[in-house]
Order: sequence, then C-alpha cells, then structure tokens
Amino acid sequence: MSDRSGKLKCPDCSMMVSEKNLQKHYRKVHPGLDPAKRMKEERGSRKTHVRRRRSEVSKPVTIGIVLVLAVAIMIVVAVLLVYSILNDESEAATPGRTIFYAASDKVVINGTWYAASETGAETVYLIHDIGEDRTVWKGYATHLQSEGYNVLAIDLRGHGESLKSLISEDIKYDWTTMTHADLVLIKNDVQGALDWVHGDDETGKPNTEAGKLSSFVGVGKGGLYAMNAFSMLSREGVISGAVLSATLDCYGLDVPQVFEDWGDVRPILLAASEGDGTAKLAMDTILDRMEQDGETNGEGVFVPGSARGIKLLGNKEFVEHLDDHLGKGWETTPPS
Repeated sequence: MSDRSGKLKCPDCSMMVSEKNLQKHYRKVHPGLDPAKRMKEERGSRKTHVRRRRSEVSKPVTIGIVLVLAVAIMIVVAVLLVYSILNDESEAATPGRTIFYAASDKVVINGTWYAASETGAETVYLIHDIGEDRTVWKGYATHLQSEGYNVLAIDLRGHGESLKSLISEDIKYDWTTMTHADLVLIKNDVQGALDWVHGDDETGKPNTEAGKLSSFVGVGKGGLYAMNAFSMLSREGVISGAVLSATLDCYGLDVPQVFEDWGDVRPILLAASEGDGTAKLAMDTILDRMEQDGETNGEGVFVPGSARGIKLLGNKEFVEHLDDHLGKGWETTPPS
C-alpha cells in the first residue's frame, strides 16, 4: 500500500520506501526476496470480495452527479498544475541546500547538500578539479539524488566561495597561488565534510538524516588530493570511490602511492577518454602498480572520444557504469 507521498509500505519490515528505491531496499534489508512478488502477495491478501447491488438512478440526478464530478476534476487538475509550476520554479532556483562549515584549521568551506528522500541513505561526496568549483556537479548531483543518495558537493579551499578564514579577514585563499603544502590541507576540507554530514547544528539538531556509509567521486588533481584524504579515513565509512581524468603530475603528490594507501578492499575506479593521453598513462601506471602489489579493487574505464574531467559524465553509458561501481561498496559492506 502507498501513502499520499507516493511511498510504499514494505510488507516485510513496514518501512515506508519510495517505489523507485524498492529494489535497492530489498537488496540491502531483505536479500533473497523478490520485492515485486512480495508486494503482489501483500495486495492479494488485502483484497475483499463484496457483492454490490445495482441501484437505479434517475437521468437528471445522473447528469447532476456527472457535472459535479467534472467540476471537481477540473479544480484538482488546476491545483496540481499550479503546484507543478511552483515546484519546478523552486527546484530550478534552489536545486540543493547551501551549507557551510569550518575546517579544522578555520577555513570556511561552502557546499551544496542534496538530501535523499529516505532517512539513512548513503552519501556521495563530489570533489571538483583544481581551478573549478562545486557548480560543475549540478547535473550529476541531482541525478544521484534521484537515485536515492544524499549528495554533498563542496568548494575546495581557494575555489568558488571557500576563500576566507575565521581567524582573520586578512587571510584569503586563492588556488592560483596555492602550493603543494597548501593543497595537502584539502584533507581538512574532506574531513570537515564528513563531520558536517554526521554532526549537529548549533541547536543540537542533526544536520542530516544520512546513514554512516559514503562514497566519493573526484575529478583530476582535486579528486586526487581528496582521495589522499579519504584513504586516511575509516574504511567502514567511505567504502568506494572514483577519480575521473587522473594525472601523475599533481604538485608533487605521489599519485600511485595514494591509490596503494586506499587499500585492497574498497573498490576504486579510474576513468579516462580514449583521446586523453595524460589520463590514459596515469590509469595504466596506477593499475599496473596496484596489480604488482596484489591490489584487486582497481578498475579502469575508457570512454569514447576526447572529453576530459567532468565532461566524461556527458556519456550516458559511462554514468550508468559509474552508478554500478558506487553500488559495489554498499553490496560488499556487511550489515552492522
């Protein structure tokens, strides 16, 4: 049975689940059961057979009823149309909730939070490339949100709106002048993101209703610095990731070592277009190194064309593959 919000009541645990996430819910909570079959059985058990008597209604009364119903339908359609227009305008203006938090070294990090429709959902962190900002993720972020994930896209320090410090107004951050030592501190931005998602606001109310599991997708050098930070965090939290258009030349960062530090349990995907020689070389070098060290969790994907970075997400088949990859983490994580 569904409620007015369009959610279905799971017949096996009574949790309210949106129809599009029913399959995912059964994979996680009721493995081995067929959700379609269970819902059909539930509906069948609710059916009752009542014999109704035919009643004769005079023609004038029938016409009156039809007119009343027609007017009622027209009113409902008009209300739904107005609601749809207002809702579309609202979503177009604010596709997510703007948030900010202070990293451990007092740098103010800004982000956009896209909340899942269900409580306890996994979170995907989106990390832009050096020289970009979080706005590049808008399309993919809303896609992930529609798939049932929480999503947090942040502006790394020195990018977008993350340009100031709480310590002094004279301290400014600008990616064009940041050194390797400065960029290594992106780890504070990443740790702060996880702390915000699982933390409380000033009134003691949880910032989000997210579950403990999460993943990340990063682009280029920004994604590599973020992965360097994620690799140091608990494997029970961030359990899968992907880097688009990686490069070996990353401000002195030992990129192959970063992937080794990620570990041999959590799935990691590298993606490059067939026409991007730099990213292809990085992918081959990294995967060869991981294989030599016995790592079995690395996967490389070539995307047709010569797109780079965020533009790889313009390929629909690749997006579907990336979605499947992120799901590997949830499937291989034992229930707590």
